[in-house]
Amino acid sequence: MAVSVDQPVLDPLDRDAVDGVEAAHLALRGRRELQLLEDPSVLAMAQLLVERWRDAAPWVRAAVATVDRFAREVALGDLPGLLAAGRADPAEADRSLQRLARRHDGLSAGQMASLAFGPKLWWTVAGVPVTWLPLSQGDGHRPLPSVQSGVRLLLLSVIGSGATQDELRAVRVGDAGSLNAAGRIVPDVQAEPLAVAYRDVDGEHLTFLSYEARQALLDLRASLGPSGPDDLLLPAKDAAEASTAALAAGSALVGAGNDVNVTLCRATGDFFRAWGMPGARFDIRTAPAEEHP
Repeated sequence: MAVSVDQPVLDPLDRDAVDGVEAAHLALRGRRELQLLEDPSVLAMAQLLVERWRDAAPWVRAAVATVDRFAREVALGDLPGLLAAGRADPAEADRSLQRLARRHDGLSAGQMASLAFGPKLWWTVAGVPVTWLPLSQGDGHRPLPSVQSGVRLLLLSVIGSGATQDELRAVRVGDAGSLNAAGRIVPDVQAEPLAVAYRDVDGEHLTFLSYEARQALLDLRASLGPSGPDDLLLPAKDAAEASTAALAAGSALVGAGNDVNVTLCRATGDFFRAWGMPGARFDIRTAPAEEHP
């Protein structure tokens, strides 16, 4: 179902739509991209993020910033004109993304995914279908799934998503995919960017997994065989082991960081104990005389 960009995108939850508009503006306060919110289609995209994401500000900034670049490089500064062309011929949406990809030929698939993030979401929220798949080929060799694949997936999924390990471990296969114009999941684990729906005490929220997390997920799913929509996205046994290993790895990293910090602080303290505070050994009588012209 297409969403008119002339009307605010409303969430079924009982929230004040004005708050979403204000939050979108606050997320971009002080940034040049703030002016893009004057375009109703961009505002609708930002408002959807505010209303469906638990911590929307980073996603609003990423989406609007990449739409800003897309507007300059592909739409030639005329987003309304490009949107009108896409509504007249929906194939124009995918063609515009291909033009973006050709302009940045040579980028890795992950870099290209970051550039296309906002434009894909913008087309979708505006009601013009677009293909949610990578715009470029893979980055070369992808490691085969291993015992550590679940650990890697869990760590990558948490980074930047705003969701906790426990929340991600409860996500079902049917809760991952692309988005429709109303901000609902269309199940498809191959989608890029990959959106997932998770729940906390306040209800359901959405987030996106990074391109690297999506790749790790595809690697793991390929080793597990077919799955149904009610199966866990990260199988229970593997998820439990991964969570334990991830916590151990995190503790080890924190411990290593603490050790480095203590070592640096101790070295600094030892230096000042031996040499005194800056200027403590300065003696005006032994200082070189100032040179005068």
